[in-house]
Amino acid sequence: MRQKDKVEKLLEDYPDVFADIINVLIYDGKQVISPKQLSETKVRSQYKAADSTLHEQERDILKVWKKGKDHKVIFGIENQTSTDKQMSFRIMGYDGASYRSQLNDDEDKKELCEVVTLILYFGNGHWDTSKELRDTFAKKGNVEKYANNYKLNVFEIAYLTEEQIKMFQSDFGIIADYFVKRRKGYKTIENHKPIKHVDEMLKFMRIFAEDERFLKLNLEKKKKGAITMCTILDAVEGRGIEKGITQGIIKGEALKLIMLVQKKARKGDSITKIADDLVEDEIVISPIYKMVKEYPEDTEKDIYQRLN
Repeated sequence: MRQKDKVEKLLEDYPDVFADIINVLIYDGKQVISPKQLSETKVRSQYKAADSTLHEQERDILKVWKKGKDHKVIFGIENQTSTDKQMSFRIMGYDGASYRSQLNDDEDKKELCEVVTLILYFGNGHWDTSKELRDTFAKKGNVEKYANNYKLNVFEIAYLTEEQIKMFQSDFGIIADYFVKRRKGYKTIENHKPIKHVDEMLKFMRIFAEDERFLKLNLEKKKKGAITMCTILDAVEGRGIEKGITQGIIKGEALKLIMLVQKKARKGDSITKIADDLVEDEIVISPIYKMVKEYPEDTEKDIYQRLN
């Protein structure tokens, strides 16, 4: 999970995305937090284990929100692709470290503030395990009245409502919309909202869609106009050539294009070079190139049939 976290945080660590997530999930879409009011703080902390060895723990993302003299909160975001029954132990440790850090750094204790951690769960199903500390214990000691509990703030991204989706103003709204529609079984996921952080979106999708093709796209360099989720999915799923044909490329032109791609691919040219040479979008070249590599003995007519 740690390697996934490092990729995920690239997108969510942007102040505009981070503030947007908090504003929608905590403040019901009200623009309470401005990206300019957010600052970085330490995500790493240390603790001594039973073996007396000093260990290090690292949060996914942690930021300080400060508005004037009276409003200050430390917000943390943790990403989960699977449920974790022991999650409350982890979050309690993270939050405790943030409180301890405040005590160590603020001599006058005038800047002490609350710590709030959000868990963003990207699974297709519901979070079906414990959401609080007391539910993790198999054996009960009949001390519930005295034992402190610790509750998790779990947000199931695939189950956000349409109203919540519309509240997002950053790229995270596009991500949330994708997971909701995927969970509902949409055959075609349409979203024409322009993506601001394109490269980070591709890395994010690569992790959660579990598809390496997202990292092989080079949309940033070849983009003509705004990049949207439709642009990305067209390129990944090979819908570009079909759209190109329906938008005016007749069969004869498509066959000629396929033949040229075949020749260049056999010479070892990359998708980017072929697109540059033919003055075409990579959205169109990518699915042809894939088929040419997969079926090197096919004619241009065979490739055309496979794509349509």
